[in-house]
Amino acid sequence: MQYGIVVDSGCDMIDLGANITGNIDFTRVPLKLDIGDKEFVDDFNLDIKEFMKEMYDYKGKTGSAAPSPQTWFDAYEKSEYVFVISITGTLSGSFSSAQTAADMFKEQYPNRKIYLIDSKSAGPEISLIAQKIAQYISEGLDFETICERIEDYRKHTSLLFILKSLDNLIKNGRVSKLKGTIAGLLGIKILGTASDEGDLELLQKCRGKMTAYDHAIKEMLKRNYNGGKIIISHCFAEDTAEYIIAKIKEQYPNCSTQIMSTSGLCSYYAEQGGLLIGFETDDL
Repeated sequence: MQYGIVVDSGCDMIDLGANITGNIDFTRVPLKLDIGDKEFVDDFNLDIKEFMKEMYDYKGKTGSAAPSPQTWFDAYEKSEYVFVISITGTLSGSFSSAQTAADMFKEQYPNRKIYLIDSKSAGPEISLIAQKIAQYISEGLDFETICERIEDYRKHTSLLFILKSLDNLIKNGRVSKLKGTIAGLLGIKILGTASDEGDLELLQKCRGKMTAYDHAIKEMLKRNYNGGKIIISHCFAEDTAEYIIAKIKEQYPNCSTQIMSTSGLCSYYAEQGGLLIGFETDDL
């Protein structure tokens, strides 16, 4: 396999899509999710519905664990030219593990090439980056040119999230308890974003059945969304994902959109009813 795109399960995609051509291996390296003494591997075989049921039924400690360097390394070995994208390093040790594996890879295969990206994000923004790399590969661009172009592309993508609960983010120290306590009360939803540093930032609290989703669209426009690609990942909230897409298409009827279910990891942090919106900004 000449080219490889390797992501962790902070990415929700199951493949690169039907429009991508070329000799590209796509591998998703799974994180592990712990509910008490029970471990779930966040691969394509994970039953998300059953996992979420067990998570909500269990009242003790839960958490996630990054893939081992060896797991990353095994994925790298399949390709001559490797692009690696991880969930933000502020949320997981996955990128650090991927770096260790890359050092091993370079030592064992000095004539191969590998490029690592800490997405500073999660879910659909990782999917946007992976799909763009695949597009560049299918266009026949060389490795170095792809590396340069993808760094420019990342300046034109963004992530918003809408959550009904912050319980797991609070328990794992990802947001402060003070800010987190406002979620889940009296129908309040949280609208947030991934900062340039990869931290999760809470933008505003929203009350009302659809208010948060309408505010998300306004925030997208504020961030210079003007008809680019949109990917929405949802945790058992396809109807609200479709609502957002329908509203955006009222203004941008020809925009490219995609809806997908969250992986185990994104389901764990977004929780039931959570949405993540990845989108392109500005003219590309």
